[in-house]
Amino acid sequence: MAFKRKETVIEATDLNSIPPEEAEKRIIAGVKKYATHEANFAKADANTPYLGHIIGMGIESSNLADITMSIERQFLTKMTQRVPAGDGGEFKLASGELGKLRILDGQDALAATPGLSVKMLMDLGHMSRNDAYLQKVVSFAYITALGDGWRMNDALRKMLAKVEKLSGAEREEAAANLKTMAQQARDYLAQIADAAVLAASRRKTYDNDKAAVDSLSRELSVVSDKLKGLSAGNDSGEIARLRSEEAEIKTRLKMAQAKLRVSQEVATQAGNRRAVEQAKVDELRGLLAQTIALAEKAG
Repeated sequence: MAFKRKETVIEATDLNSIPPEEAEKRIIAGVKKYATHEANFAKADANTPYLGHIIGMGIESSNLADITMSIERQFLTKMTQRVPAGDGGEFKLASGELGKLRILDGQDALAATPGLSVKMLMDLGHMSRNDAYLQKVVSFAYITALGDGWRMNDALRKMLAKVEKLSGAEREEAAANLKTMAQQARDYLAQIADAAVLAASRRKTYDNDKAAVDSLSRELSVVSDKLKGLSAGNDSGEIARLRSEEAEIKTRLKMAQAKLRVSQEVATQAGNRRAVEQAKVDELRGLLAQTIALAEKAG
């Protein structure tokens, strides 16, 4: 089965007919047109983030939907039937005739790297689980945590370069900012050094996100109750106002729920550090420690 986009014809392949390593290579090749950081893309592997210009491929978040479609066009699967799952309008995938790959709504947000894309396909039933392959894939929690560190390192480098070009009062002010940033980086190093400390920190983030979702859910319930009380009345102006408020809260709630799903996964996974994650953490800690030393010397 072939799918056309512009003048390109892609022959889709049954996911279960190729190993995960081959699927990973095809996914990387398929997103090349959206990548802007050529140096990173040229050496991209399972754990190279799609997003970001520091260690990632330079793909903008607005292109994530295009990446999802790129992945879908390349592969076929027997998990082609969408069936309702619960009363919240959610769906799950069920086996059907071999056909075009489908990715459930929202699941593509977890595809932060090619390896995590392959893991997602396994989780959704499109591919057989391969534990040997997954042992080489850095978890979503650590891609998120490492991303914070890489951005911090980049910010320190930029501020360091700025300080070196200034003089007088301007240099003193910039140097003070550099000192503050260096201390924040040291705090981050202490946090990421210990998986338990990192997990505790991410749990606080989850708790805050959960409180925000609960608050919006209560707001929505109050507005919905008011609408029910007015449904038999004639106050069309108040009904219109409440319906507008209800729509706004629903939009905010949907965004907050998406954020909560991410923070929940990170909080759950952050305490489970495997060898592949430890290696990435050690690499980042070494790099950031060097930058901190340079920053403190300049300050």
